[in-house]
Amino acid sequence: MKTKIAAILTGAALLWTLPAAADACTRKVSKAAAQTIVPATRINQKLLSDAVRAEVNYHRCRAGLSPVANAGSPLAKEARGHSRWMAKSQQLTHRSTVPGRASLKQRIKASGLPFRTGSENIGMVHRYQVDNRRFKVVSATQCKFQANGKTLPPHSYATLSRHIVDLWMNSPGHRKNILDRKAKQVSTAVAFDPNAQFCGRYWLTQNFIG
Repeated sequence: MKTKIAAILTGAALLWTLPAAADACTRKVSKAAAQTIVPATRINQKLLSDAVRAEVNYHRCRAGLSPVANAGSPLAKEARGHSRWMAKSQQLTHRSTVPGRASLKQRIKASGLPFRTGSENIGMVHRYQVDNRRFKVVSATQCKFQANGKTLPPHSYATLSRHIVDLWMNSPGHRKNILDRKAKQVSTAVAFDPNAQFCGRYWLTQNFIG
């Protein structure tokens, strides 16, 4: 039996750049990001965030926008906390039940970083590369999936980053956040739900500030 599932995501907004030739833009990620499978535990949040930022800056470059910088650990901590809350509660939402961190504005304030504007993209994708395609479950217990006769592997940091950013770029609200001229810094974090169908899924939170 073949199955097709779709990744789920949503985005929200809280409140000059030098032109760049699109063909001169690059989306380079580190060798470690390209070669390392995202584990179920002890995820390297910095490796993930850097790879996502490389994808974001590639698209900003193509739009003639300046790159966003790494917002650092304070904002990454808030993004990771929200991802963990979503994974635990099984809710893809910008509102949580965490005291003092229930809203996007509260989470950004909690980071202690100065900001005038802020926005957030969130999403949920499976650990194995089964989203948005028809695939065959060869063995659910052994996490073996196929599409067009080829085995579908789990995401590396690089493929997960490209996949989620491509999904966001194909959604008007998320694209607006990524290509916001006011955005200057970004942090992205992920949490893993091992109990989800098809061997688990990732919950991602991306925060921009300007």
